[in-house]
Order: sequence, then C-alpha cells, then structure tokens
Amino acid sequence: MLADSIDLPLTMLNALAERTDLLMILTDRNGRIQWANSAFIRHTVLTIEQLIGQRFFTVFGSDYKLHIQQTYIREQLLKGESFKFELSYTYDNSIENWLLIDGQPISNAEGIAIQYAVIATDITLRKHTEQNLEQTRQRLKRLVESVKLVPWEADAVTHQFTYLGPQVEDLFGYDIEQWYEPHFWHQHIHPEDLPHVLNHLQTVLLGQDNFIIEYRLLAVNGNWIWVKDIVTVVREQGKVVQFIGFLIDISERKQAELSLKKALNRLAKANHKLETRVEQRTLALSQEKEKLEQTLQQLQKTQTQLIQNEKMSSLGQLVAGIAHEINNPVNFIHGNLGHIVEYSYLLLNLLQSYQREYYKPSLKLQAEIENADFDFILEDLPKLLTSMEVGTNRIREIVLSLRNFSRLDEAEVKEVNIHEGIDSTLMILQNRLKATSVHPDIKVVKQYANLPLVECLAGQLNQVFMNILANAIDALEERDQKRSYQECENNPSTITICTEIDNSEKDSSIPLIIIRIADNGLGISEEIKNRLFDPFFTTKTVGKGTGLGLSISYQIVVERHQGKLECYSTFGEGTEFVISIPQQPIRKAADS
Repeated sequence: MLADSIDLPLTMLNALAERTDLLMILTDRNGRIQWANSAFIRHTVLTIEQLIGQRFFTVFGSDYKLHIQQTYIREQLLKGESFKFELSYTYDNSIENWLLIDGQPISNAEGIAIQYAVIATDITLRKHTEQNLEQTRQRLKRLVESVKLVPWEADAVTHQFTYLGPQVEDLFGYDIEQWYEPHFWHQHIHPEDLPHVLNHLQTVLLGQDNFIIEYRLLAVNGNWIWVKDIVTVVREQGKVVQFIGFLIDISERKQAELSLKKALNRLAKANHKLETRVEQRTLALSQEKEKLEQTLQQLQKTQTQLIQNEKMSSLGQLVAGIAHEINNPVNFIHGNLGHIVEYSYLLLNLLQSYQREYYKPSLKLQAEIENADFDFILEDLPKLLTSMEVGTNRIREIVLSLRNFSRLDEAEVKEVNIHEGIDSTLMILQNRLKATSVHPDIKVVKQYANLPLVECLAGQLNQVFMNILANAIDALEERDQKRSYQECENNPSTITICTEIDNSEKDSSIPLIIIRIADNGLGISEEIKNRLFDPFFTTKTVGKGTGLGLSISYQIVVERHQGKLECYSTFGEGTEFVISIPQQPIRKAADS
C-alpha cells in the first residue's frame, strides 16, 4: 500500500474508524503506535496518551499475561512485510480472550515500508466455540468407546468400514485392522442372513432412510454371534453417501428367545384343546356381551325418553292446574269489572246531578268535597277502570297461552292451529325477549302463511318450538354479551319465524307444513352441526343444558310425526331450523 495513494481526507478516515467495532491502529515501521481508534482504546483500557509510542504487541502489559511470538513480529517489521497471527491473553484472571492481528505495510514511493496499518478482530467467541466443540467431541468419543456397543461408519457404495469402535475386538476377537479390509464384513455374515441384509441395503437406494436389522456374524473362535444393527442413512443432496450405526450383541437374548420358543411350543401343544374351548366360550360371551350392550343402550335411551316425557307431562299438568286456578278468579274479576264500570258511571252521574241541583252546599260539605279532590276522582276513576280492564285481558291472554302450552301431557292426535302453539311458546318466553342492561329487545319477526289445521301431538310440537326458540335466544344473548349496547341497537338480534304449506311432494297427496325458525346469531361450525341431534351432546356450560332438547325434538318430529328436522348454519351468520311435518301424519306412528 503506497502512502501517496491515500487521498481520502483524514477526518473521513477517522469517522470511518470510529464507526467500526474493529480494533485499528497506525504504527511506524518499528511497530510503535502513532494513532488508535476508540475500539482499540476501550479494549486495552488505556488512554490514547499512554498508547502513543508503545510497541503495539506490548501494550497489553503483564496484567494481561500476553502470550505471543514477539520474534516473528520483529522479523516481519524489519523486512517491511505483512504479518498475521492470533493473540491470546487474559485480563484480571478472567476468561481467555483472542484477537486476530492483521498488519499491512504502508510504503512510500520508493516501496519502503514507513508505517503499518494494523487491524485486530475479536475472535474470542469463535475460539471458545471451537474449544467447546473439541471438548464435546472428545467426551462423545470417550462415551461411545465406553459402552458395550460397537459404533461404526461405512461407505454407502462399497460397504467398507471407515471407522469402528475398539469394542469390536472384544466382541469378535479379530484385530480391528482386519475389519477395514474390503468385503470382510460381507464374508463374515451368516449365509442364511446375507440375502436379508443385502435386501435392506437395497431398499435404502429406493428411498428408505433408517432401519434396524438382526443377523449373525462369525467370531474368530468359530461361534456365530447374533447382533442388532441400528443403521442411520446419511444423504447429501438426496444421494446416499454414508452409513453410520451401532452393533449390539444380542446373543443372550436370542438364546433366551429360543428357549422360550421351545417352552411355548410345548405349552401350546398341551393347551391346544383348552384354547379351543376358551375361544368358543369367548365367542359366545362376546356375542352375549354385544346383545347386552345393545339392550343397555336401548334401555338408557328409553329411560331418558320416559324421564323427559314424565317431566314434560308433569309440567303440562302443573301449567294446566296453574292456568285453571288463575283463570277462575280472573274471569270472576273480569266479569264483575263491567258491572263496576257501569255502577261507577251511575254514581258519578248521580253525584254530578246532585251538584247541579244543590249548587249551594254547606260549608262543611264544601270542605269535604275539596278535601276529597272530587274533580280529580271524576277524571281519574274512568282511567283506573280502563287500566284494570286492560290488565285482566292481559292475564286472560297469558292464561290462554299457558293452557295451549299445557297440551304437553296430551297423548292423542288433534287438529290444532300451529300458529297458536308458536304464539303461546313466545308468550311464555316473553320475559327473555325483553331488553336488559346489556342489550335491547330481541325482535321477533313473524311471517305466517294461511295454514290449515294440522293433525299432530300439539303439546309435543310446542316442546319442539320451546327447545328451538330457547336455543336461539341463548345464541343471541351470547353474541350480544360480546357487543356494545350501541352495536346491538344498530344490528338488533332478531328471530324470524316463517310458516308455509308445500304441495310439491309428488308421492303424496298430503301437503307438508313447513316451519322455519332462524336467528342472526353467531352460527355454528360444521363439526358441531353434525352432532346437534346426538343425545346428551351440548356446547353449553354445566348447569345450562342437558343435551336432550334437540335430541328429543328430533324424535318428536321425525319418529312421531314422520317429518324432518333440519339445521342450516353458516358460522358467523346465524342458524335456521326447518321443521317439516305432513298435515295428516300416520296415526300409528303418532300413537307410538
């Protein structure tokens, strides 16, 4: 490097040197430091004033326990030639540090070295990594050679060993050098096992990677030793280049297996008749077990249905009883309310006529009239009577809904108005549809067709409506809990109920009655949809669902009304249940 060729401004060189982690110094031709960058100064823990004028290979001092060949450096400096070496040192008895020193002479126009540019790179991490790898390699070697296994490496083409553990001499008795001879391994495999071994090696070329094989090798004393060979295939760019593995002496195990095999053969002959009898008995027991399992499943299913039917029957009787008990006093009140209204108006008219005829009441009577606020009573009493009439009408509507829904315990097929059953169910669920602090009202949209009366088990269909509508409300409440009140108002939760009559069935003259109940909730996944009608399947938390509602609904619609109960849902977009029943189902099935 010529000094004249360096035409970069000194400030620019300084700026570049200060921005690097490399240790950089400039020395004279004798190695005395003339300039050093900040990285070098930090590394030596000296000031620039202390560094200037010192030979660069001595600046670390005795505290660093510097170990280098100073003779080599002096010779290179005298020759004016470049030098490169690794330097190790310690500081304050800490870990050993390493630097890679690279010095290049700077020559004048005559080619004489006048200065040296020296760059030092910290290679401590690399050196420690190399040392750790070597220590690990030595530990692994000692470990492998200490176990009772024979580690080996072999060429993938010639199958000639390239490495064998020293344990091979103890196991087979041959000198280890003999194993490296060509074909030595092949020649010492038992003739009966050789095709099997070669076949495994051939499968490697067809794509198999690792395998385990057992075969016999001939020892120096003439005995055949059983070994297990655990082989790993090494590939480079898809090509097999090497085999590595372990040989394990399994002679004792093989001998034990042979003894066990002989004993088992004797035992097998002795127990042949007994095994035959056991197999026959086992087959009979297995068949009996299957029958018992089927019977148990049927009993469990029947028990579940009976329990649910008993519950719903009791509920129907309870609701009917409550409705009856409420209906009698309500009818009494409602019936007499008309007379009360009539009598009240007569009394009011009489009092007004009395006021007109006796327009000068006594002071005492006048005070009582003012104290009673007679004018307010004249105005408010008709309103109170009207409110009472509205209230009793509302109670009568609720009682009627309860009586309609209480058909749950009816077991005979009757002609009913499907819409009345739906409306009765909605009336019972009205409290769950009302607004709360979390969400506004859940809207119900009815799109009723002009349906004829339908022959069905009315109470059981009401149970189906109850299950589906309650599930829809649960789904909408779950979604609304994750939304703000404003979001609920902007996109309100809605249940849409549509009915229609379908005369398109070619194979039947009986029309189908279609009831669609849809919500705009979160929808359900395909996996859950496939299990909706399974008994005891539920996605609700413990205590909120039994998993029987939709299963029983399916039985009511499909088995007792020869209809269909289908679910359509897109996850994130809502769910629709479609109930299809014939207007006049087969009575035999309904009676079952």
